[in-house]
Amino acid sequence: MPTKTGVARISARAIAGLVGFGVAVVTIAGAAVLPLPRRAVTPPATIVSPVAADQQRVCAGPLLALAADSTAATAASAFGRATIMSGTSLGHAALQTDALNAVDDTEAGRFGAPLTVTVPVPQGTTQPPQLAASQIQQAAQQDFAGLAASACDEPSSDSWLVGGATSLGQTSLVLLTNPSPVPATVNLTIYGESGIVDAPGATGIVVAAGTQHVVPLAGLAPTVAAPVVHVQTVGGRVLASMQQSSEIGLEPGGAELEGPTIAPTTHQVIAGVTVRSLATLQASQSGEAYGPDLPALRIFVPGKKVATVRIGAVGETGTIAGNSISATVQPGVATEVPLDHLADGNFTVTIDSTAPVVAAARTSIVGTAAKDFAWFVASQPLGDSFLAAIAAGPEATLNLANDGAKDVTATVTDPAGRSRTIAVPAEGGVGVAASVAGMYRVHAAQGVTASVSYTGDGLMSSFAINPPGPLATPITVYPK
Repeated sequence: MPTKTGVARISARAIAGLVGFGVAVVTIAGAAVLPLPRRAVTPPATIVSPVAADQQRVCAGPLLALAADSTAATAASAFGRATIMSGTSLGHAALQTDALNAVDDTEAGRFGAPLTVTVPVPQGTTQPPQLAASQIQQAAQQDFAGLAASACDEPSSDSWLVGGATSLGQTSLVLLTNPSPVPATVNLTIYGESGIVDAPGATGIVVAAGTQHVVPLAGLAPTVAAPVVHVQTVGGRVLASMQQSSEIGLEPGGAELEGPTIAPTTHQVIAGVTVRSLATLQASQSGEAYGPDLPALRIFVPGKKVATVRIGAVGETGTIAGNSISATVQPGVATEVPLDHLADGNFTVTIDSTAPVVAAARTSIVGTAAKDFAWFVASQPLGDSFLAAIAAGPEATLNLANDGAKDVTATVTDPAGRSRTIAVPAEGGVGVAASVAGMYRVHAAQGVTASVSYTGDGLMSSFAINPPGPLATPITVYPK
């Protein structure tokens, strides 16, 4: 048993230990509170400002027909020339136009080829000069007829084509145009109404520098009524386009040259969806199914989650109100949703989804002696000012859609220099007649979505207007 002296010694040691521990805690706490001497070494670094790349747009070139000879069914040839309209904020003299090599077109030397429209970016600029270009062509062959207008757009390494068909009477071509100085290796992932399509030969497609390669979609995905094509590249970037033509029996049923829609997102806007001769189209339908000529929205969910989609259609100024419908869309399957409550007029179509989607709308028209169809793709909101290149065509219209909560008052200046103020209502749209061909300048239009549409007697086409891609920004390089 410890003695009193032993207990006292143990207690003294314990107290000394506690005191020492307390001093240590106070010392550490003080060190945490009091400022400590700092010595920072800034690593050597160099700020590199990339040379500003020239602004460039790529035009897909004239419409192509496949050879009628079954021994050369994949051979394509132009049969007419497309009209190109282009312009820039730096003046027409700054434009440079160069033809590309249409390696699959046997008539490129006669009717023209895909081309690039380029304007230099001044050194040190942070905003690219405005540049716009488009093309239009009317086909009037015995078995190939219709109006096809398309924007000349920027090439991309990742794009989505929502349109086309390879079912009976439908011919679709995927046009891959590579304006870059290096080859592009292209991979196509094709989806349809039954899901992903097993398509040997759809990957590893080499498109040489400065050329266009034509891929007949039926060779990869035959008898698909609602294809969606995801185009991805390695190396050079390409402009991906979808040319579709229709033949009903022995009569042509229309033609279209469609550009990419925007990347998957949960909110999309399609400006200027045009509906015409709807009563005639409805009367011509046979059977209980919703016919392919009637207005519809093709929609695709790239992910793995089921999407609940709300589709709104609001009539442009002067058009009766549209409608709003909801649909459940399964992932990985191309789905067409009927827009069956519309009437003749122009509409802004919005898509709100619980999962990212890609989408495009299709409508048709019947004239006195011809029939045609058009695809309308989603596009990005534009900046405060932009250019619209509008070539001559039937009832050319610049469509402005305002998806915001406040009205937008924009100024549109036509090629003759005449300006007019255009009120674009909140959550609505307006069509501006573009009767004079040329460059249209739009100001005070921040956040507006735009497209150009053409409508005539049995003729219809459309293309979207997108903002330019961002310029390269300075980067900091740290040596090893």
